[in-house]
Amino acid sequence: MGNEGGSMNSEKTWFQEPLRLMRDKLLPKLPGPVKKQVEGEINRLEDIFLDYRSPRFAIVGRRGSGKSTFINGVFQSPVADIGSVKAQTGRGQWHSFHKTDDDTAAMDILDTRGLGEGTTPEELTDEKNSLSEGKNSLKTKCPDVFLFFVKAKEVDARIKEDIKQLQELRSFVEEVHSYIPPVIGVVTQVDELDPIYDTDPPFEKEKHQNINYAVSHLEEKLQDEIDGVIQVLPVCAYMAFKENEIVYDRRWNMEEVLHYLLNHLPGSTWLQWAKITQAQAIQKSIAKSIGKSASTINGGFGAQPIPIADMPIITGVQISMITSIAYISGRDLNRKSIMEFIGALGVNVGAAYAFRQAARSLSKVAFPGIGHVVSGTVASIATWSLCKAAIAYFIDRQTAEQAKKIFENTKNDEESPLDSH
Repeated sequence: MGNEGGSMNSEKTWFQEPLRLMRDKLLPKLPGPVKKQVEGEINRLEDIFLDYRSPRFAIVGRRGSGKSTFINGVFQSPVADIGSVKAQTGRGQWHSFHKTDDDTAAMDILDTRGLGEGTTPEELTDEKNSLSEGKNSLKTKCPDVFLFFVKAKEVDARIKEDIKQLQELRSFVEEVHSYIPPVIGVVTQVDELDPIYDTDPPFEKEKHQNINYAVSHLEEKLQDEIDGVIQVLPVCAYMAFKENEIVYDRRWNMEEVLHYLLNHLPGSTWLQWAKITQAQAIQKSIAKSIGKSASTINGGFGAQPIPIADMPIITGVQISMITSIAYISGRDLNRKSIMEFIGALGVNVGAAYAFRQAARSLSKVAFPGIGHVVSGTVASIATWSLCKAAIAYFIDRQTAEQAKKIFENTKNDEESPLDSH
């Protein structure tokens, strides 16, 4: 990670070289079924490591539905102006947020003009209505997902017209970008539902009943009118800021929404999504997915009759995996810190570990058949153990000694690195 901030762009070679060697040198030597499985995992890692970019969301909804508030809630910073009386957002704007301490972590959100606005927005506009403005903004970038925002108290107000406009925007994206983005419904401002005195989460039973009713009602309306709706989620995203500092936080269900969005984003956005949200559940989910792919790859190569040659590949995959987990954790780090982590586990990549890997590779020659199975299993389990230890150290912020215990215990764990892949 070259500099202290951990620039991903400057360190792509950490991932490029082992992936290139795997694809060009070793993949052609694998038997058919194993080759297909390993190639699929290499494709996943290339998508995550080499083609990474900012996630892109198009937020659509009526004026006052809380689009700008949601953006600020995700960013935990007042990046989008909020119109408290009349429509605020004029031109549809792609907001690109960069963490103040890390300009490599960014997320792009298209905050469109509110549907059904009664007056001209405060900001400048290029088109006469919100639908035309939305189309104009969607020409430049293709969103990964459409977020359809409806205020909790207005799930039955002019909803068919809004859904029709949403579908028109979605069709426009298909026409321009040859892609049909999925739609996720978001019921916003649920804290304003009755009972009015129950405003701060966690909410009481009666409030939850009303929230569930609003969600069910919007789900029914969307499913009647549009294909490709995944789910409707309730949220309160309200935060108050003073001089760019948080002075009040009433967010509810935000982390669940962010994690749900992760499951519907392309792998190329995962690294950025983990860094920008700083949600541990998201970081762990991505780290485990990377670890399972790395374990599958190393298990496939380790089980094949390619003595000695697989050793640097297996080690390279493991170091790349650890580097990616360190990156998504948001920790300030460099190459030295990664090697210090590996050394703290008692795994000397340059000497002892390499010797053990060489011994396993040589066992393939001395004991054909048995040696292949042992080496492949060992490579897979060792990789998964390193993944669990890296998660503990970089994401859970546990000590090196605690991470070492997890590393040792995982090697004898019943959990398979291929479970729930």
